[in-house]
Amino acid sequence: MTPKLTSSIFAACASALALALAPGVALGQPQQRPDPAAVTVSADENRAVILALAQVLRERFAFRERGIAAANEIEAMERRGEFRSARSGAELMALIDSKISPIVNDRHFRVRYFGPEAVAGFTDAPPTAEELAEFHEEVRLRGSEIPEVRWLPGNVGYLRLTLLLDTPPGVEKLAAAMSLLADTGALIIDVRGTPGGEPAGVANVIGHLVAERTATVRLEVVSDPSQSRIFHAEPRTPGFAGKPVYVLIDEGTGSGAEEFAYDLQAMGRATLVGQTTSGAATPGGYRPLSGGFVAFIPMGIVSNMITGANWEGVGVPPDVEVPADEALPHAHRLALEAILKDATGVRRAIAEEGLASLDQPQD
Repeated sequence: MTPKLTSSIFAACASALALALAPGVALGQPQQRPDPAAVTVSADENRAVILALAQVLRERFAFRERGIAAANEIEAMERRGEFRSARSGAELMALIDSKISPIVNDRHFRVRYFGPEAVAGFTDAPPTAEELAEFHEEVRLRGSEIPEVRWLPGNVGYLRLTLLLDTPPGVEKLAAAMSLLADTGALIIDVRGTPGGEPAGVANVIGHLVAERTATVRLEVVSDPSQSRIFHAEPRTPGFAGKPVYVLIDEGTGSGAEEFAYDLQAMGRATLVGQTTSGAATPGGYRPLSGGFVAFIPMGIVSNMITGANWEGVGVPPDVEVPADEALPHAHRLALEAILKDATGVRRAIAEEGLASLDQPQD
């Protein structure tokens, strides 16, 4: 598959996340990024990259006034020669990170070096059917980003999600995982360290936890209103509506994984256990700059349909704050206590056994 960058906000979010987790191609991202420290850049090349970045922010940044102000300030910095000392791609990226990232002030913004070949393949067109099929195959072979499904003592289900993507294999594997846990009395979903996902993927998971069609978030794409939309969680089977749900979070929980936690918290549908998340709410896509450099530009404004707000810069706080490495046993105990509130017969006996097991010395 020929590497191809895409500006499609949905495809770009998915591909950027897959790239963060794995070395393979995902919707057009390069298989192996060149080492920017080995790339020599001249003062003129530095200038071209910086001016291209300013223009992209002016045209594409989700918050238009902030984008224009940032672009003007970046151009003034360039005129003062603040980037000309860089002699390698790595040095230029370090200057951008120290001088420009604070101006942009968005957790998703970043500049990377992908190389001229990847940038030459940039397109505004969405991925082709063939590219999507190859991406879906990679997701399938990677376990659809569901690396762990297990039954915890006391009849509590545990599901680990490392990405929340909207792909056919992902939807199928999620349903299969939920089927394995359908008889459990409570569910723990672990998104600690999960870098994100996409709104449709989040809605897919929430669909297993609700009994009615539920609006989750509104995505506004200022530069391309045709991509703006409201996402809904459609009830899915097997359903866990009515069962206690606990979501494990930490500072490594980002973007779409944060949306998952935020949406459920706003709905009052889950108890969040762990640490406050990273605080990255604005989705976007890669844009080419110059000389093989690209920028991930936040291009969408996400707002929860209940609160009208999001988690940008502040993160999603837990309902129960505990160290991240203690979140699972703590949530397990909470789940068992919730089951025991109304369990009878064999269900109660099994839950009591599970609770007793937590009090046993651990090896």
